[in-house]
Amino acid sequence: MRSLSSTTLLGAVMAVALPLIFLPTPALAHGVQGRAETPIPLEMFIAIAAIVVVISFIGLSFGWSKPKLNAYAWVRAPRWLEKITLSPAVLWALRTLVLAVFMVVLIAASFGSLLLGQNIAPLMVFVVWWIGLVPVSAIFGNIWREVNPWTSVARLLKIPATRPDRTLPAWVGVWPTAFILLSFAWLELVFPTPAEPRLIAFILVAYSIGTLLAMWRWGVDTWLSSGEAFSVYTGILALMSPVEVRGPAGDRQLGFRLPFIAAAGLKIGPGIVAVISVLIATVIYDGLSTSPFWRLRDVAASERLIDLGVSDFGAGVVIGTFGLLGSLAVFAIFYEVASLVSGRLARWPSTSVGRVAAAFAPSLVPIALAYFIAHYFTLFVFQSQDIVRLASDPLGFGWNLFGTAQNQINFQAFSPELIWIVQVVAIVVGHVLGLAYAHDRALELGRTRRESLLSQAPFLLLMVLLTVAGLWSLSVSMTG
Repeated sequence: MRSLSSTTLLGAVMAVALPLIFLPTPALAHGVQGRAETPIPLEMFIAIAAIVVVISFIGLSFGWSKPKLNAYAWVRAPRWLEKITLSPAVLWALRTLVLAVFMVVLIAASFGSLLLGQNIAPLMVFVVWWIGLVPVSAIFGNIWREVNPWTSVARLLKIPATRPDRTLPAWVGVWPTAFILLSFAWLELVFPTPAEPRLIAFILVAYSIGTLLAMWRWGVDTWLSSGEAFSVYTGILALMSPVEVRGPAGDRQLGFRLPFIAAAGLKIGPGIVAVISVLIATVIYDGLSTSPFWRLRDVAASERLIDLGVSDFGAGVVIGTFGLLGSLAVFAIFYEVASLVSGRLARWPSTSVGRVAAAFAPSLVPIALAYFIAHYFTLFVFQSQDIVRLASDPLGFGWNLFGTAQNQINFQAFSPELIWIVQVVAIVVGHVLGLAYAHDRALELGRTRRESLLSQAPFLLLMVLLTVAGLWSLSVSMTG
């Protein structure tokens, strides 16, 4: 078995990304307090980042001549650690804790205060859960699949893992996940009052009933792999984790691998490109929608709709929906065109896993992770601190259960310079890793090295465009 050394991938990536750390630039995105000074114009900085991506492509072309990522090394963990981590007692303790927290959130959403900032439910759903699952999955693997409350309830109800007599049609793939994630993003980014507690309670109940019915109809594991959207998307991002559990239920083994390399094993099937595209495009729209660039156009378009008799509420929803779906459509078109041109240059009508776009889907995984980190880092590190305060009064009834009801968010915990470093390194490294995955897959599919390199020209252009778009999206949201 070939193994991928850290100097082959991680060293190359960091060698081209680390120089960006020493170029201080503006930083004011998603709640950052303050603004870092820049000795060079932002446009020049973005150009340098794009050049870094191009240099990394040249380095990959000369230094990476054989596919490596599908045969990465895996080292089994010490038996004592494996025994503790995978023990039923530990798993059920975590499941019980998650289920208890879920019930607290549901009760708070159903009966707690309606005042903004006084109810724990919105913070838990949109910050701790939606965003917090990303670093947890990228570090520790797909824990959510094991401990999510619906799986726990399904197991308590003795719903079978699979239903051989009721198989889910193969064409379904992960399309349910793509639709659910897009709907969740629409709620968060477009709907005017997504944090309204009673709405959150309704959605939690509806999603829980739908998930449990689907698990009963097709089996727990089947639905976790296809339609329980948050298990599917955390499972995709968990491919970036250094932790990997192997083996069937009852004989699982805990082990470790180099981080960032396992996305080559992404299961290719119907809807997988759509799911990753939703993850990337919705984050792009989130950054764009908070910018003056978008707000000026949003206001102008809304005024036109209002003049036509549409309500303020309806106009905002229409324009926001158009922006969200437009962002998804633009990203999907760019990726599909790059894949089509790549196949034409290499003379691949299709690949062993179907469409060229599906074959190169693993290259999008590190980009999805990078965009989450870059856009939501500040929101998470600052707003998650409010859990300390709300834990003492989760329903907003004036309690002080743990004596922390007066705790304040420390907005000075991270400097603007440090935040920008995290954001820029995430964007650049994510796209360099995307190039590395695309290059490795091309070497695997190509009949000759020249054919493989030709196929990568469109993806190089795509990665440069995405790098520029990602940094520009961050920069325009700074002044929002």
